[in-house]
Amino acid sequence: MSTAEPTQKTRKAKTNKFVLILEQFLERYNLSAESSPEQLSEHAPELNALLPDWKARKCVKEALARGTEKRSAFSKEQKEALVPDQRNMIYSVRKRAQEVTKSEDKWDIFINTLDLGPKGSKDGVIDDKEMVASSSNQSRFRKYLAEYGADRELIDRYAKDSKTTTASNKIQQERTEKRLANPGRTPEHFTFEKVHRRLQNIDTSKIPSMQDLADVIVMLSMRPAEVSSLQIINYKPDSEDPPAWYKAGYSWYCTGCRKQRDKPMPMRLLSMEKDPERARELLTWIQDAIKAGKLRDPVYTETGKRNNVPFAKFIKSLKTNQDEDEITPELLRKIGAKHASMVHAGPNPTPQHLDNLSEIALRHKINRLDAGKNYALGDPKSKKEPKSEPETGDGPNPQTQASSPASQSRNNDPKKSQTMDMDSMLAEIAMLAEIRK
Repeated sequence: MSTAEPTQKTRKAKTNKFVLILEQFLERYNLSAESSPEQLSEHAPELNALLPDWKARKCVKEALARGTEKRSAFSKEQKEALVPDQRNMIYSVRKRAQEVTKSEDKWDIFINTLDLGPKGSKDGVIDDKEMVASSSNQSRFRKYLAEYGADRELIDRYAKDSKTTTASNKIQQERTEKRLANPGRTPEHFTFEKVHRRLQNIDTSKIPSMQDLADVIVMLSMRPAEVSSLQIINYKPDSEDPPAWYKAGYSWYCTGCRKQRDKPMPMRLLSMEKDPERARELLTWIQDAIKAGKLRDPVYTETGKRNNVPFAKFIKSLKTNQDEDEITPELLRKIGAKHASMVHAGPNPTPQHLDNLSEIALRHKINRLDAGKNYALGDPKSKKEPKSEPETGDGPNPQTQASSPASQSRNNDPKKSQTMDMDSMLAEIAMLAEIRK
């Protein structure tokens, strides 16, 4: 008995709906591979309006390159003319502000502010991440408008989106409260003992590694973007009228700090390396290696474009099985502030004193919602916090970095030690209160 062989059914290839849109569009305007790039570019805005995202544009470009039975394939120049790369058409926030300032049109300011606001998904849902990012973009837009000389009254009236700002502030406050309720633990690889040991063993005659870069970022509580710009200076006033940023008892400061909204000014130095000369030496060592091309900048490429992926991947790979959270560049900065506050706190520090020292280490210029508490991360449970004098004693006196002059006599009289610490703490709190006013 002969069995009939099964017949194979040929399945028709599915046609993407955007490809259908393309073919109808080409037929409607009689466009083909013989059309010039100038003719195709005239119809680019209308076709772009029919393509909702980059995936749709990618499908259309691939269809143009393939060609069909009815038409020939388009060349690269023709594809770019009909479906231009949208990434080259997106204005940066700074460029928007520059163009708007030139036009001096209040409605340009208003429209661009709304355009920088949250877009939402197709269902109109705006997630928290987009809301915070949009509020940040609008804030930067106002800052750049002021930099380029736009009218302050127009900025206050037409460049502020109160709903977006309020929603963003609420989201960030909820995130902060959540972090305070569930503080993380310091990753095993970046505990105080391990970071301090690696810093002590650094040989500046050798080429720095990515690990050295990460440790210096922790040491100075730096943002990765500050690695190339931060400078450590020693300042002693030579007159009775010192500048406003000078604080009595402090002689070491940092310049080149990021995120200073008004006129940049030096900020006090407080690092886990108690010798400011050594801290400056390590920072300069890293910066010189980056300039010479021997070490990659953690944020910027040689052409000036942002690309923090290699550095982020490196520190992420340092996570151990004992760590609960991912290691990020932001986390390294917080860890460094915690280590620095413990080094300079003195014996029996209060939580408030540690928080205030953390704010100095982070170079916070404005008052934030319990900013210091956000960064008081605990070491793993198996580790103890460093004492007030974690170094072996062979290092130089740390008073010139961030301690008050009164600290010189602490060890001379044990009975007065605790009183002197309290006086220093109260003076520090009073100093920070003046800054916040």
